[in-house]
Amino acid sequence: MSAELTLLFLEKRVEASRLCASITEPFATGTEPAKPEVLAGDFQQVANALGDCLAELKTLNDGLEKDNSLEAGDIRHVRGRIGTAVGEVARAAQDFAAQIRFFEAMNPNDADKTKPALDKFEDVEKSTREFTIPEGPEEGAELAPADDTGLSPEHDDVDPMLM
Repeated sequence: MSAELTLLFLEKRVEASRLCASITEPFATGTEPAKPEVLAGDFQQVANALGDCLAELKTLNDGLEKDNSLEAGDIRHVRGRIGTAVGEVARAAQDFAAQIRFFEAMNPNDADKTKPALDKFEDVEKSTREFTIPEGPEEGAELAPADDTGLSPEHDDVDPMLM
């Protein structure tokens, strides 16, 4: 359960970061007036949060095989959710990078203030492409039939599924 709980918090942090894009967009596009220093600080805060989430997702993914409390099906399920969360991190990083590029195009004199955040978002997005989820236990591994059917040798021709 601890892996699923940790993953839930990471998913919510990624979701919060994605929601921040809707908050910063009016300022990045110039619809709302903004101080470039404040906007750059907001971008940097979100970039750091996304980078931290991605690192924690990697740590969680790498530790799943060592968690004895998870069955094969649980590991596949958690890995699927991790893959989804990594995709959301990538989308958020792309959204913010696009906002920053638009802001820089509209405010070339302030481009140097947002450049560190843009670099961080690009690094995070690149890291999501390098993120790999290892092959887990095969489908149905936890349901593998026993070798011994419990039947005596003279009943080898009997299908145990029909009993």
